[in-house]
Amino acid sequence: MEAFGLACFYGLTVVDDIRTKTIRTMEVIVFAVVGVLIDLILKPYSWLSIAGGIGVGIFVYILSILTKEKIGKGDALIVMVSGLYLGFINTVVVLWLASIFAAIFGGIMIHRHGKRMDVEIPFVPFLLGAYLTVFSVGKLGGLLI
Repeated sequence: MEAFGLACFYGLTVVDDIRTKTIRTMEVIVFAVVGVLIDLILKPYSWLSIAGGIGVGIFVYILSILTKEKIGKGDALIVMVSGLYLGFINTVVVLWLASIFAAIFGGIMIHRHGKRMDVEIPFVPFLLGAYLTVFSVGKLGGLLI
């Protein structure tokens, strides 16, 4: 249930992030409420883990302020909501993997297309890709080498 909810959240916000580089506040609020309800009913993670996951998003929000929004505040809000669904460890892993995906994509954009280092790229697609990767690996029981 929570996997479907988070995939829908990322899927809806990725379109806005790519097109307009903005995140709709209403989507964040609705999926945050759904995340809280899932946590209350299904109890997939401890409250401490959920608070830690939200804390990761707060940390990203603070980074957004300190970097004058080189990291978008909307992205930070999405990470906070992700913490409701994923708990602390999974939120950290998804954020880490999304950052790696974004760095690889940015490197390709700079190398192949001559883009500048300060070009803005939407981050939610990388969050979606990272989440799908983590979810798939979790369902497979680990990487098959």
